[in-house]
Amino acid sequence: MVPPPVIVAVPEKTPPQPTPPPPLPPQSGPSVTPPPQTAAKIPPPPPKQNKRHKKNHEAPVPAPEPAPAQQAAAAPPPQAAAPVQLSQVLSDDQRRDYEAHIHDSLDSANRNLSSIGNRQLTPQQETLRSQVLSFISQAQEARKTDLVTARSLAERADLLSKDLRDSLQ
Repeated sequence: MVPPPVIVAVPEKTPPQPTPPPPLPPQSGPSVTPPPQTAAKIPPPPPKQNKRHKKNHEAPVPAPEPAPAQQAAAAPPPQAAAPVQLSQVLSDDQRRDYEAHIHDSLDSANRNLSSIGNRQLTPQQETLRSQVLSFISQAQEARKTDLVTARSLAERADLLSKDLRDSLQ
């Protein structure tokens, strides 16, 4: 016995089938799925208000509306306030002591640089000389407003100038 013929209707055009994604390369360790990306953060909903009425019949104060995300993103960041520099309060005796110490240290540093004269310096010695000059300049500038910092800078200039002088002898 012959089986009956099977009739199959084939449409003229078949709808396109989606292509499967390409296989992922092998990875070691557990696979991690990244979190979904969002365009903008959604502000949290306003807090719920208690709907019970108070005995004194005051009208409830509405909560302020949160700013839309677009307006918040477009607003410029607030300007940072200028830093406030605090300095120590010194007595007159302390101030005179600091001034004298700064004067002595800067004089010593300048004498040490003068004693070097126009000698040929190695690159390392030239760097040290530049640092001494920088500390002297910074100390003189800080002396106008901050004696503690000026004294520290003057001492550094003096110590480095002595190291430089000693390296040449």
